[in-house]
Amino acid sequence: MSFRLKILFSVLIFSAFLTGLSSNLKELGFVELGGKPVHMFPDSNYNRLYVINYETNEVDVINSLIFKKERTLKESSYPVFVSLSKDYIIVSDFWGYKLDIYRRSSLDYISSINVRRGPGYSLVRNNLVYFVSQREYYLQVLDLDNMRVSQEFELSGRVPKFYFFGDIAILPYYDNYHTWSWDFEFPESVGFINVSSLFRWNLEGMIKKPLNVLEIEEGKYIITGYLDQGIWEFNWGNMKVEKFIDWDRHSHIMDMCYFNDYVVVPSMSDENLFYARIDTKSVSSVPSSRGVMSVLNYEDEYLFALSNFENKILIYDKNMNKIEEHNTGDYPISMCVIDDKLFVLCMDDARIDVMEIW
Repeated sequence: MSFRLKILFSVLIFSAFLTGLSSNLKELGFVELGGKPVHMFPDSNYNRLYVINYETNEVDVINSLIFKKERTLKESSYPVFVSLSKDYIIVSDFWGYKLDIYRRSSLDYISSINVRRGPGYSLVRNNLVYFVSQREYYLQVLDLDNMRVSQEFELSGRVPKFYFFGDIAILPYYDNYHTWSWDFEFPESVGFINVSSLFRWNLEGMIKKPLNVLEIEEGKYIITGYLDQGIWEFNWGNMKVEKFIDWDRHSHIMDMCYFNDYVVVPSMSDENLFYARIDTKSVSSVPSSRGVMSVLNYEDEYLFALSNFENKILIYDKNMNKIEEHNTGDYPISMCVIDDKLFVLCMDDARIDVMEIW
């Protein structure tokens, strides 16, 4: 081989080596929090992260541009959830039986609204805050224009999170009849409420500890539960529920998301991600780490999977090939994206890992 060919060959090998080392995530550092951070809520309009800390019972406000705490929201006795309207930050105070309201722009405290016991998960729609209480089973509605609860719907059980599609509220009853304890047995598994017409309907049984809901098309939804081994389809038009997809042994499901042509279903106990095509309903799987509690679709380009057991972020390409993984702090519990940066909240290390997406 001539000297020139040797040089060209070496350059090609080195280029291939560099390509193999290229990374889609660049680790930028982390934000130290202290205490026991358990929930993180992004605010891209103001470049902030709101982090609930169970040791201090406060909400830390993190500047997502400079990776530092800029303030603390202290009015709640036991904050458990944060939602955002155009003008306000709404914090659910579980043991204070109230919602604490702050000005979103300035972070100034505005007022507290007394509500039913155990307020938790909330969603904001058209300046109305819909929220569930878990010590009294209700879906309540706070009107932000006059700062009072204007409406409420009694529920059949505890709802950890819920969904809105148009005017249809879908409320999974996590403590349904598949629960481990007979003390919390409820016959209904999912509640449906049209908040405009006030028409209500409850699905009985079938879904095992329902948690996750996606819309296929208007009036048609797919639902899976923590202990399910498949996905159910619900048609609002004819009140019909049928099996959409099923599989063996894949359970302990904490999340579900769309990614390109797939519905991706992770598992806390399985070392695989399951993914199904919506059109053909064919099911495939790809290796993952155990303990994947959250999946995140980034612009249909990358899928991020958060492994709580192995302290990792896994990256999949649009063809569901695992292309990369990164270590995180101890016990990662949630993740979010603001301006091409991935933020990972790590509970036991009490920090937020920050990575830039390339």
